[in-house]
Amino acid sequence: MREIIVTFAVVVCFVLTISALVFTSAAQNSNSSTTVNRQGDTRQITPPPQDFSKNTWELPEDADKTKNPVAATAESIAKGKELYLTREKGNCIFCHGETGAGNEASLPRLRRKPADLTNKERMNAMTDGELFWKITKGITGIMPAGEKKMPEAEERWHVVNYIKTLGKDSGKP
Repeated sequence: MREIIVTFAVVVCFVLTISALVFTSAAQNSNSSTTVNRQGDTRQITPPPQDFSKNTWELPEDADKTKNPVAATAESIAKGKELYLTREKGNCIFCHGETGAGNEASLPRLRRKPADLTNKERMNAMTDGELFWKITKGITGIMPAGEKKMPEAEERWHVVNYIKTLGKDSGKP
């Protein structure tokens, strides 16, 4: 009888040990991005990148009707330019470049080509309210929301005033 009890205890310990190892391994695998193959090689597993390329503006119906409360004075435009260029604030320069036509150096790191803010026809077609909303909310995975680094609405209106000065004629007849 004693042999049966000892055998039973050994089997129970073995089963508990195996269960604990399986549980621990499963828990580690669910929280880890590293794997070890049979040869002992360790490599990182990176999840497939999210496809943000189809993300677009989800403008509220009345966004284009919002009036700009900040007059487009030289002072406002200068403040807007400073915010546009400043990394800690707008940092628009990273994607749109200094002139608004696009930052060629950043293109390989972007998910898609940014809007050309120098296209006068395109920029004239957008109201200040629409630009403000786009700057404020951004596009998920494509353009950061300006309200995060520029929490004051007035700052974003200054950027709108500056951006409106970037439009140039296309030179087409």
